[in-house]
Amino acid sequence: MREAVRARLAPVVTTVASAPTCVFALTLLFAASCKDSPSEPEPKKPPPAAETSQDTPREGDMKVTTDAPLHWEAPAGFTLTESSDSTARRAGYSVPRVGEDKEDGELLVLYFGRGKESERDAQWSSWFSQFDGDAKRDAKRDAFKVGDIEVETFEFLGSYKLNVGPHRKRATRSPVQMVKKDFRMVGAFVKSPKKGNWFFRLVGPDQTVLAAKDAFLQMIKSAN
Repeated sequence: MREAVRARLAPVVTTVASAPTCVFALTLLFAASCKDSPSEPEPKKPPPAAETSQDTPREGDMKVTTDAPLHWEAPAGFTLTESSDSTARRAGYSVPRVGEDKEDGELLVLYFGRGKESERDAQWSSWFSQFDGDAKRDAKRDAFKVGDIEVETFEFLGSYKLNVGPHRKRATRSPVQMVKKDFRMVGAFVKSPKKGNWFFRLVGPDQTVLAAKDAFLQMIKSAN
């Protein structure tokens, strides 16, 4: 009798005893599946926007190279304010004011290589547009030679529009301009068969530029 009871209880005991083992196994399996499941990828951040500047460089700030630079002798009274061997702005000078004028004049030497910007009309048209009226039509012109170098000049007096604010891309002029009355400009186009086209520009109050004009032309005649 006792043996029969033990026989009937044995499977029950075995089944009950195995329940915790099943629960433990299921727990391990669930933990392993959670561990092995790939985590969701982090959303990619968009690349930073490229920094862009809406300001264009001032006249002649672009890089330009030349094989044989032009040389000249600057007048003793002109003070060198800038110089470069790599940009279009090759040299800048301050010209001392005279008489009742309230500011100095400015002399700039430019070289644009041998592209379109090196053509006389391209640069002169830009300078003429800085004056009220029709400077292209009314400017006084002259021409002379220095050895094998050809020189063309113009001279104009009027209201000069000086850009004092930053230029914007694709804009034809600065959004902020200061008008200078009775300003005179003397521009020169220097064409050298060996050293390319160069530009000299003297601008400032009328009397100051008139007083410096002869020295300016002598500076150009010293070019070689």
